Amino acid sequence: MNEEFLSYLWQFRHLSPDLKTESGDPIAILHPGDRNTDGGPDFFNARLRIGDTIWAGNVEIHVRASNWIKHGHQLDHAYDNAILHVVYEADIPVNYPSGAPIQTLVLKNQFPNWIFDRYQQMMMNHQWIPCFNQLVTTTDHGFDLWAPSLAVERLVSKALYIKQLWENCRNNWEDAFYQHLGSAFGFKINSLPFELLTKSLPLKIVKKHGDDIFRLEALLFGQSGMLGNPHNDLYPKELLQEYLFLQKKYDLKPITEVAWKFLRLRPTNFPTLRISQWANFIFSTRNRFFDILEGGSFNEVIESLNICASPYWDTHYIFEKPSSFRKKIIGKNSVNLLVINGIVPFLFFYGLEKDQPALRVKALNFLEQAGGEQNAVIIHWAEAGLPVLNAMQTQALLHLKKFYCDKKNCLNCRIGSALLAK
Repeated sequence: MNEEFLSYLWQFRHLSPDLKTESGDPIAILHPGDRNTDGGPDFFNARLRIGDTIWAGNVEIHVRASNWIKHGHQLDHAYDNAILHVVYEADIPVNYPSGAPIQTLVLKNQFPNWIFDRYQQMMMNHQWIPCFNQLVTTTDHGFDLWAPSLAVERLVSKALYIKQLWENCRNNWEDAFYQHLGSAFGFKINSLPFELLTKSLPLKIVKKHGDDIFRLEALLFGQSGMLGNPHNDLYPKELLQEYLFLQKKYDLKPITEVAWKFLRLRPTNFPTLRISQWANFIFSTRNRFFDILEGGSFNEVIESLNICASPYWDTHYIFEKPSSFRKKIIGKNSVNLLVINGIVPFLFFYGLEKDQPALRVKALNFLEQAGGEQNAVIIHWAEAGLPVLNAMQTQALLHLKKFYCDKKNCLNCRIGSALLAK
């Protein structure tokens, strides 16, 4: 037995209808209170009828009554207004500092045994998610209603990282967006080297040359460290020559080439192509890519990301090694990921900091319009019967897996708690 399960029973009132306190007074739960995840009593603002009296206040929950003393609540004034002590076992009497006894409710034998049995099965389940067996046999899981809240939880967690980035950029919105979106262009495998690249090449320098794609590529490829080796092709030779001039002018220090990952990547995802596409994105927006946060519609954002690498890359994937002709356009799936991981989280954070709910709603609307990701986690969720129709749902499912299922936080999961009571 644990407090988490007892709190679940109390919150959702999966208890006998004929409850009595240890002193024999009948008790009715008018409202179990609001769950408290910080310090202090477990539930705030509960409303109870004990005997003939209506009580309003806080409720504390323990496995054993003696935990009140063990946890030092008798010394903490935050517990002085507790109206009820809910326990599994009342091993000792517990009193207020005045000496008056605290009303106690013992839950042992006051709930269906099958709920606890099902909970234990979930906790011991070694399948992909604890509730997989129950989930695949029901369509009444309530995920559709919970998905927007989960998506917001995920965006809030991402906003914490973006806030740190923004503060490191001295609260400069354009610098922070440049670094964040640049990191997104690295996708998962090369996000860190792209982040290092944008940090090594300040936006103020990029903006000075935003109308010259050749100089942009010279700066970006030079700072990436990829121009350090001897080249025979004319294009990388010209890039290096231009970069050496700009490097000296701005006192630039490139990152190391070994930071970039090519292994196990499809050639269309090689960082060489992504750097050229990033340069072309900056060039195509004429340094005004930040404007898409406030003014761009979903279709306009998608259009701004439909870019391709420079002509040299039509016949190359890496420097010096020719390949068959193919325009290196950013694929539909990659554009989708740039919206999901680059545009939407920053737009949501921007709306938070600016206190503009319309921007946060816009971010969620973008997720609803974007296609869902396709990865191993989402495939497993589809096998379990949960919908994966758009990016809001897939982002919700990724968050659900990481912060609820992996931690076996089933009692705080709306799906898990609903399945327990079926």
